[in-house]
This record gives sequence, structure tokens and C-alpha cells, in this order.
Amino acid sequence: MSATKEKWYYGESERVWVGKYKNSQNTMHWHSDCELIYVERGTLDVVHGGVSFRIQNGDAMFIDSETLHRINAVDDSSLLQTLVFDRNVIDELEAVALTSPVLSADYGIPVVYDKIMLELKNKRPLYAQQTELYIKQLLLDIFRYERTDDKRAKSETDVKLRALFDEIERHYDSYTLRDGAKFMSMNPSYLSRFFTQKTGMHFMRYVACVRVEKAVELLRGGMYNVTEIAARCGFGTIRNFNRIFKLLAGYPPTALPEGYVFTAAVTEKSGPDVNPTLSGCELVESSSL
Repeated sequence: MSATKEKWYYGESERVWVGKYKNSQNTMHWHSDCELIYVERGTLDVVHGGVSFRIQNGDAMFIDSETLHRINAVDDSSLLQTLVFDRNVIDELEAVALTSPVLSADYGIPVVYDKIMLELKNKRPLYAQQTELYIKQLLLDIFRYERTDDKRAKSETDVKLRALFDEIERHYDSYTLRDGAKFMSMNPSYLSRFFTQKTGMHFMRYVACVRVEKAVELLRGGMYNVTEIAARCGFGTIRNFNRIFKLLAGYPPTALPEGYVFTAAVTEKSGPDVNPTLSGCELVESSSL
């Protein structure tokens, strides 16, 4: 579940991808590509750049490149249209930024989605160029009629936050809030507030989730017993390990279901209604299938 940079792979000569997700669930991540999402059905919670948004049927949202975000469906019947494209497709708009990622209208995104899907499936001559033209026209309309700033702001603090995720990944077994504060050149109380605002998760809960993720990998590997895994992952005592593991994973470490993948609960809640895996998320169609 640790926050990571996602890399998109397109088909030969292509720089656009489209697909639909049922019950979209993911953890904090970012990518160099841009993303347009449109809610075809249901309700979703989106954390974007540290701000939480709730979007519903007919709502659309633009997620710019290098922006920390996560998308989590409120109901498992939700359906989300997703259009992903290389930022260079709209390089003419590099100096422009939307004041809000949630759009005031859908700008015909469902129609454009269908057109792009058709082009990417049929692959007629110059199809890749045609899909880029659809994206350019769509984004031109969005940036003309939505409220914008004159310049895309690059936050050095956000860049360093992404580096902090890498630090935690490397030193998860012993990492503390004070370590993170020193790395970020912040005092611990400020980092705690900043981290929660940006990710929607308390700092030490995030560290605990990374530890549980690593513990799951070691349990699957079968090379160590539970006591050894608890020590290797920084839990201190076996009692503490069992308690935190069950709280976050939903199962004791000795009773993981076959094929279980840990991705962390998407809220600060715990209990039987919280599913910490992505198993319910389904890609129901895509241009690459």
C-alpha cells in the first residue's frame, strides 16, 4: 500500500488510454501522466493534493501530472470512466493550472471516451493522432472555461513528501515521526498535521501499514516464523504485532486467506466493514484489452 509513483504503458505509438472501473479503490499514488475521471454511476471520495472531494453521478475531475491522489468508491456498484494521457499531449497548456480539480461541467467526456475507445480498438490509419486531437480539444475547452491560475505551481514540499515515502519504504522497521520531521525539515507536530492533510492518514498509521505490507510479503515467502517477522518489521513484541496486523489487515497473521493482498484501509476507521484490499475493484473495460 505504500505510496508509489505509477508508470503507465501505452500501446505502440499511443499516448492515450481509456477504461472503466467498477468500485474503484486505490491507495495514495502519483504519475507523470494526466488523468480525467467521470462518474458514470455512484459516489466516490477523492483525495487530491491533500484536499478531499466527494464526486457523484455526472461529476468530472482533472488530475494533473505529479499530483498525489487516491480514489475510493463509496459504494461497490459505482462506475468510473478514466482517460489517461501523456502530459506532453497538452504541452501547450503547461503554464496553466485549474484552481479546482473538480470541473463545473462534464464537457462531453462520456462522448469523447467512446470516440477514443473506438479509435484505440479499431486502430485505423492515424488513430493515435486522432485520439490526441480528441484529448487536446477536450482539455482546451476545460482550460478555457474553468477558473485557472496563470502558472502551474510546482510545490517543493510535495516533491519532498514523495521522497519521504521512499525513506519510509527503506527504513520502515525503525522509522519514527521524529525521523520524518528531520527529513522534511519540519517540527514533528507540523509534519503530523501536514502528512494527514496530504494523505488522509496519520503518519504512524501509514508507517504501520507499510510494516504490515512487508509482513504479509514475508508470511507469503515462508522463510521466517511469526516471531521473526514481527522483529524484522519493527513491531517490537509478538503481542503488538498480532494486534496491529489484525487491526489493519482484518485477519490474524496466521490466518491470511489464499491470495490476500494488503493495500491498507482507505479510511481511519477499523472494523468488519473496512476492506483493506483492492480485490473489489474491477476493470470492466479498457482500450488495451
